[in-house]
Amino acid sequence: VVPEALELLEGIKEPVSVLAICGPCRTGKSYILSRLLGTADAFELGHRMDPQTFGIWMGTKVLRGKDFTIVLLDTEGIDAAGASADQDARILVLTILMSSLLIYNSLNVPLKGDLEKMQCFIKLSKSITVKEGGKKKMAAFSEFFPDFLWLLRDVSLKPTDKDGKEMDPTDYLKTRVLGREEEEDDFETTCDQVGRAILTFFSSVECAILQRPSAEADTMNNIAKNEEKLNPAFNKGVEDLIERLLQNSRAKRGYDKASTVSGVALSIMTKQYVEAINDPKAIPTLDNTWKNTIQLMRRQAIDEVILEYNQHMQDLVASATENGQVPLEEATENSSGKSTSQPTLMDLHHQATELVTDMLLEKIGHLGINPEGPGNENTAVVEEMQQCLIQHEKRTVDYLAADNTVKKQEGLVVTGGKLFQYIMQNKELSKTFCQKLFEDLYDPIRKQTESPPQNYDFEQLMQELDGARQQYCKQARGPEKWVVLHEMTKNFEKLKANFKKIKGYQEK
Repeated sequence: VVPEALELLEGIKEPVSVLAICGPCRTGKSYILSRLLGTADAFELGHRMDPQTFGIWMGTKVLRGKDFTIVLLDTEGIDAAGASADQDARILVLTILMSSLLIYNSLNVPLKGDLEKMQCFIKLSKSITVKEGGKKKMAAFSEFFPDFLWLLRDVSLKPTDKDGKEMDPTDYLKTRVLGREEEEDDFETTCDQVGRAILTFFSSVECAILQRPSAEADTMNNIAKNEEKLNPAFNKGVEDLIERLLQNSRAKRGYDKASTVSGVALSIMTKQYVEAINDPKAIPTLDNTWKNTIQLMRRQAIDEVILEYNQHMQDLVASATENGQVPLEEATENSSGKSTSQPTLMDLHHQATELVTDMLLEKIGHLGINPEGPGNENTAVVEEMQQCLIQHEKRTVDYLAADNTVKKQEGLVVTGGKLFQYIMQNKELSKTFCQKLFEDLYDPIRKQTESPPQNYDFEQLMQELDGARQQYCKQARGPEKWVVLHEMTKNFEKLKANFKKIKGYQEK
């Protein structure tokens, strides 16, 4: 898989609808896709007998659907010169696994015998497994396979029944080409097997007809540059076909019910499918591929919302702390009942967590998880994200209260996760902030005690100390405020020797 194709898919975060075209070489497959993109040569067209498209090509332009992005795939022609039956089968398998609508493009109205050349459809049940270890039943594939549209090119005659009455193209295809006559014996020919495979593998099988673009050889040799010379009925048919394709397009289904595949998911699945198809000992398994994709998508979604959590927390903390100037209380119960308009660190964490939880559920919603009401899968994904944000355990911890006494408290202690780094940053900010506050409040008093003025007495000293403590308790912030007060007060005790110089001091 070329990096450019994966990059295109990885840039599509929403569900995708993949419209792919396959069929015999030199039948105009690339032209139809180009017309879908509004040009005649978006996909390279060939003007010689040799095929122009090899492998599978993805259009670099996409279309907008109802609530999804439409991606176009052009494929190498079946039975191309130099290609083997095995290569045809592998390309068909990968195309089917990637697409939500498969167009089989061929010339003229097919007859029953024409199915002989389409044996690669019979081999699909041996080339793909729905569930590892499960029985290979054709009917099981229809839930996951794309819709099937057989596009008949250069058709001038109307399809008819046995009696010559005109038939709807889809009815003709299902009954006269793919179906078996009631009076036929039990022996199933190769053509019968191909018809049964197509009708069984694909839940929706339809047919469309286009007339020949032109009877002029020169025009047909370079159809992209001779659009004005094309048969008006052909152009009208192409326009009607494009409208039909766009109206009937749907997001690609995932393996789980109600799930859809985003561009990112398809890029992951495609790499797994290509690896399995290229391994002679491996068979693409739908359920395992989907499970692996889900796991990778969820991990990626969690990684993305954790980055969003960090960014949101940084913005919230910067705003609440005046750009790192004022620390936060960790939680309401540790704020000693003080009324403050400043949110706690846990308030900000809960706010950020609520935001990224909604983002996470929205990101994984297309994977079949209902974002409206958390269920078991929702809960598991959210819990996985929360484990990355906060890890805690129940502990009994000692803490220093405002009265300088050591008390015990039982509860959940944060021990890891993204929140832990904000807690540690806030503790450091609290320590620095409170130490400066203490110095600002007590330094003038210290200077007074070292060289007391003549009219300065002990009662005034006690009043200033009490006032400073009250101001500290009022202005101190964060989890380190009482620890700082305790440590700084011990240092202040060393100044008691200077108290004797103060009038009215009595040793006690």
